[in-house]
Amino acid sequence: MRRSVYDTVLVALVGLLVGAAIWTVSAVAYDDPAAGWSMSGPICPDEGIRVTAGPVNPALGLRAMDLTLENCGTRAYRVQGYPEIRLLDRDQRSLTGVTVVHGSGGIATVTGFDDPPDTVTLAPGERASAGLLWRNTVSGLGGAALVPYLTVAAQAGSLPVLLTPDGGLDLGTTGRLGVGPWRATGGTR
Repeated sequence: MRRSVYDTVLVALVGLLVGAAIWTVSAVAYDDPAAGWSMSGPICPDEGIRVTAGPVNPALGLRAMDLTLENCGTRAYRVQGYPEIRLLDRDQRSLTGVTVVHGSGGIATVTGFDDPPDTVTLAPGERASAGLLWRNTVSGLGGAALVPYLTVAAQAGSLPVLLTPDGGLDLGTTGRLGVGPWRATGGTR
């Protein structure tokens, strides 16, 4: 049976509409403001900022990962200090036994990581970054901490975003995670 151009266009249009509806529903399904977190994604949240995690950089037991704060809104966004980090287990419950510290916390000496925070004002499209630093050293017989999820709030009062770093954070038995302050990186998309 031969299809007309009209039938072909109609089938393509219906396919696009269904695809858009599925994408919208899946994006909404991951947002859960009642639980206090939101998934980062292609839509700019009402707050006008988006937080994403970079890849984990492993180096001889020292691990690092960058967080990126992007102003995807229409007005300037001001942030000062450190991102608020909460570590979660595979059931997305708060992980105990790990201390999150501002700066390196003696984990390693990294240039700029222990510098005091500055106020960063991001124009629309600009970005800032903050680093996470840890060691995956395992000593003794205790279980090593693996963090598959974390929530990151840009600052106190911001809606935390649930992030799933590729491979998780392998904190070993050290029980420490260092968090660097937000620093302007500029750059617009």
